[in-house]
Formats: sequence, C-alpha cells, structure tokens
Amino acid sequence: MKNLLAITAITSGAPRAPLVLRGDLVKAVGQAADWGYDAIEIHIIDAGDFPLPLMKDACSRYGVKVSAIVTGQIFTRRNRCITSPDPANREAAMAEVKAYIDIAAALGATDGVVIGWVKGNRPDTQQEEFDRLLAGQLRELGAYASNKGQRILVEVINRYETNLFNTAAELREFLDKWELPNCWVHMDTFHMNIDEADMPQAIRTAGDKLGYLHVADSNRLYPGAGHLDFAPILAALQEVDYQGTISLECIPEPDSMTAGVRGMAFLSKAVKCS
Repeated sequence: MKNLLAITAITSGAPRAPLVLRGDLVKAVGQAADWGYDAIEIHIIDAGDFPLPLMKDACSRYGVKVSAIVTGQIFTRRNRCITSPDPANREAAMAEVKAYIDIAAALGATDGVVIGWVKGNRPDTQQEEFDRLLAGQLRELGAYASNKGQRILVEVINRYETNLFNTAAELREFLDKWELPNCWVHMDTFHMNIDEADMPQAIRTAGDKLGYLHVADSNRLYPGAGHLDFAPILAALQEVDYQGTISLECIPEPDSMTAGVRGMAFLSKAVKCS
C-alpha cells in the first residue's frame, strides 16, 4: 500500500483547532516538504483571498501536492450551510463550495473537496425532506466536481459535533440510497474512536467508497501520543485497497513542528510496515 501522507494547513485558527500548520500558506508548503510530507491539505477561509498563483508555484517548486480543499470555514466563520432553511444562505453556501472546487481543480487536488459541517444537521422533524434536499445538493456538487476532475468527500463526524452521519455505515447507506456516485466517505480516526464500535470494521463498511482519511490519536494529538492501535486500522485500509491520502489532522501541541515531525515519523513507519 502506497498512500500519500498529507498535513493540514490554515492561515489562522483557534489554538486547539486540529490544524497543524498555521500562517502563510506558501511557507506551509515548504514546511510540509521539509518534514517529508507528500501533500498539504488546505483549509481555506475565503476563496476570494486565496493566493492561487503563489500556491501553484510553491507546490511545483517544493514537489508537494494538494490532497484536499476543506470547506469547514464556510460554516464556522460565516454560518453558511448547504441545507439551510434560508434559500439565500443555501445559495451562498453552494456558490462558496463551488469556488473551493474550482481551487481544488486548479491545484490538481489528488483526493477532492471535503464537505463536513457545511452539510448541516438533520432536524427533529421532516427528516425525509431534509435528506432529499441534502442529496440534491450533494448530487449538484458531485456533478460540478466531476466536471472539474474532482470528488466530493463527505466527512463522518462524531455525535458531539453533529447529528448527521456519525458512523461510516450511516453515510454509506445514505450515499447508496440516493445514488451519489461522485460523493465518497471521508473518515477520521478521532471521530471513529468516539462512535465506531469497531474501527477496522467501519473501514470495511465504507469499503470501495472510502475516499479520504484523517488521522489523529485518541486525544487528537499526533499519532503515537495517545492510545489508539493503528496497526489494525492500517490493515483494514489494505483490505479495502484504499489508495487515497492519509492526512494528519491533529491539535498542534506541544507545537506545530513537534506535531508535524513526530506525526510523520509515526505514520511513515506505520504505513511502511502495513
């Protein structure tokens, strides 16, 4: 199994947000290369401010790929959601996600565009109507991404943060029911450790629809800093022939360099041995 190893980056974020590289994104590409990463995962705050030409040049110069573009800041900073009951909010969210897809395409992202919090929460009532709306929005984004050579990566997030798709089985069932061919299961070991009774089996359940993987240890620090057993997780990835990126999304403690360097040391050895 040969998977790209990626590291997360953002220009600015809360101190304990699970994003390792902070500050200038061009410099982040160089740091990722220095620490041995194959790729960088970019959490864009505003597509209009994104330094696309500079990033294309930096990735080319350092030989670093872009694994994915992440849309979470659309929700956390601007409270926009693709399933909002407000049509104007929905329209704005969809337009922003498409702008992120455009950036992913321009950078040749290897895995796609992540849809996490921006997909919203399922209401207590009219759940079938909500699911139909969500499926329609994801179908539209999936078609748009497909035309750009990209994929939509729908993230499974733990129950303390959302009530929608807390397990791989829930998301896989939804994608199959609504026939969303360009939407894929995105898993995260931190979230899995909360809601999956059997993490390797969850990977098997995602199966050939597994499109992306975030890794962090049980405490959301870099792998090796907690008590997760990554060997059976990596073995399950082999079983399903996972060809996508393994991306370090962890709290940058004690500091970004330590998290990034130790995360790479652990992952490169673990992946090589799997």
